[in-house]
Amino acid sequence: RLCMPDRLLRQGRCRVTSGLSILAFTAHVFTLSLPGSAAFVLTSSFLKPPASLQSNALRRGWGFQFCSMSSDIGTDDEVRALLSSAKTIAVVGATNKDTMPVHGVMKFLMNQGYKCIPVNPREAGNGGEILGVPAVAKVSDIKEKVDMVDIFMRADRVPAAVDDAIAQGAGAIWTQLNIDVDEGTIAKAKAAGMVVITNRCPAIEMRSLAIQPPKL
Repeated sequence: RLCMPDRLLRQGRCRVTSGLSILAFTAHVFTLSLPGSAAFVLTSSFLKPPASLQSNALRRGWGFQFCSMSSDIGTDDEVRALLSSAKTIAVVGATNKDTMPVHGVMKFLMNQGYKCIPVNPREAGNGGEILGVPAVAKVSDIKEKVDMVDIFMRADRVPAAVDDAIAQGAGAIWTQLNIDVDEGTIAKAKAAGMVVITNRCPAIEMRSLAIQPPKL
């Protein structure tokens, strides 16, 4: 059992859900996995895991992991401007597997009227299509103007995807929720004149910000 500081509870920074204590912060995340029990996550904008908590977890044989998360990049106004003006979106990591989030997001964007071009080397190599659109192997293989590159990749694959987007001359990059993009990659994209949005989902933002897509 973990006991949260009373001051955090009083400040509304801590909540208890299903018997698990969760701190509602964003900058740091540490996860405890208890044998035979559900894992839970504690996040904090100012508090790193105290050494006593780490040593106690290890002594008890609990799994312990700590990582630092990047902040969101991109304001609501930038999101509105991008999604209100973008017409062609390259979707990196697109797939025909309808259980994957990228499939649902691409389908949603297409239904909103955006032209989506799937980027998937395997499908492209087989001459395949995703949601009825021919796949390409790389963003830089797209010959027309690309307004936005929506990246559904692991964090370690994002830098290469951004380099590819820069080579194509795309106008913006967008990375999905819970993907920690390193500062060097963000700086490189901005230096290339790109709009950068991270840790958001366009399907969610269009609904929450009541964004109307452009007419193609």
